[in-house]
Amino acid sequence: MNKRFLRSIISIVILSILILVLVILIITPTVKSIKAINADILGQRTLLESRYKNRLNTRESIQNYNQLSPKIPELTNAIFLRTGAELEFITALEAIANKYSVSQTINFDTKNGEAVMQNKRKVPIEISLNGDYLDILKYLDNLAKTQFYLIIENMSIASKTSDISGSVRALLKGYTYWQK
Repeated sequence: MNKRFLRSIISIVILSILILVLVILIITPTVKSIKAINADILGQRTLLESRYKNRLNTRESIQNYNQLSPKIPELTNAIFLRTGAELEFITALEAIANKYSVSQTINFDTKNGEAVMQNKRKVPIEISLNGDYLDILKYLDNLAKTQFYLIIENMSIASKTSDISGSVRALLKGYTYWQK
């Protein structure tokens, strides 16, 4: 029995060594290769998903453009004020000022502006306001809701007097776009 036992142990040891060699030489590199292939597949999947989303965004952008392209002249007319419509523009600003009891001075010249496109100019505008602080804030809120595209780049508000009556002076500097 001793010989049999010894043969069994030797067989088990040799079998264990063979299994260990098999694991080290074949299975471990195969697992590493599978992991590398899996990482490559995940990278390709991410790339394909990104390309798919870009293509969907492109299609959506083209659809949006096709829907909005008939409205481009209307949008252009909303952004660009027409030369000759200065009175309408000034009247609208004066109506807002009168509504909130704010006195204003408007300075702009549609002839002296920076050309931005054919027959279109970027015209500087300066609006000086005098009145109650809250009324000027209401004026600004209403000005933002008008149909005119007026870009304010700089705004300063200062107390008009040394008392605490709430009377302030505001200066708005910006520009409008005009077309001929």
